Amino acid sequence: MTAESIVHGLLTEACGNKVTDIYFFPHKDRYAIETRSNLSKSLMTELTIDETLMVMNYLKFNGGLDISERRRSQKGSFSFLYQQQKIHIRISSVGDFLDRESLVVRLIYPQNFNYQLNESLIEQLYPIAKRKGMMIFSGPMGSGKTSLMYALCKHLSVDKKVMSIEDPVEIVEEDFLQLQVNEQAELTYEELIKTSLRHRPEVLIIGEIRDSITAKQAIQAALCGYTVMTTIHGKSKFSVIQRLKQFGVDDDEILNAINLISYQRLVPTINDIQLFTDTLNESEISLFLRERKIDDNWSRQIKHAYQSGYINAEVYQEYLYG
Repeated sequence: MTAESIVHGLLTEACGNKVTDIYFFPHKDRYAIETRSNLSKSLMTELTIDETLMVMNYLKFNGGLDISERRRSQKGSFSFLYQQQKIHIRISSVGDFLDRESLVVRLIYPQNFNYQLNESLIEQLYPIAKRKGMMIFSGPMGSGKTSLMYALCKHLSVDKKVMSIEDPVEIVEEDFLQLQVNEQAELTYEELIKTSLRHRPEVLIIGEIRDSITAKQAIQAALCGYTVMTTIHGKSKFSVIQRLKQFGVDDDEILNAINLISYQRLVPTINDIQLFTDTLNESEISLFLRERKIDDNWSRQIKHAYQSGYINAEVYQEYLYG
């Protein structure tokens, strides 16, 4: 079999099973090809070292990576057509301490391909999204943060200019002006935020706050009258506030800039996958900053879902604490 046919088969099978990640893990005399989805992890297949290097070279070539480089970390992307839908493929490679290359393939599906966003949630958040200020979406990788932001901004784009800054762009949306971080070209989050504000968008998506510079610029944009939507990795809605304070954002800035903080996870239920959210509004943010008062609404949600037979015991234990 050719590298092209092997890759096509792997990606087709992955899309059919709604896989989110494919891992190429090196072993002594072979490579294990493992997959992860929102429901499970599994071994997809095993390939010889020669077969795997051939496949990885094909993926790296399509993703714009240096095929001859097997130690330094690299990342790239390309598109794959599955059942008339364009799937965005992100790849990342790096060598281990034995100089064996590993590779991860991330599959990013069109919005609503992998799960259905709850329309009642959109209706609940939309009035807040229409206001000036910041909305922050937190949760682990693959928890639907970008999909939720894009769903809200799609509604807003009917009569507002939406601009996004991401690393990389995950969902292609023709109604948005989308900018992508490219540090080699000196297009950092910092530089692109400055550039975007000169374009005066009414809604600004900042893909992720990952350092103090980006945090402070995002806060300033919100304080200056823009609608800002962004993400922060965190294990609860309260951890977002702690992360912002670690980045040097003070309490007054948090109170004046942020309209809503949402923590979310895609939770496997008995029948499908559902988006669970836990939010902090302005008054709850203020109460937390003043009194450090913490409610355990997330655990109550998960416990109620378990007691109602909506999730099983294994899922209950995994998701109980966020």
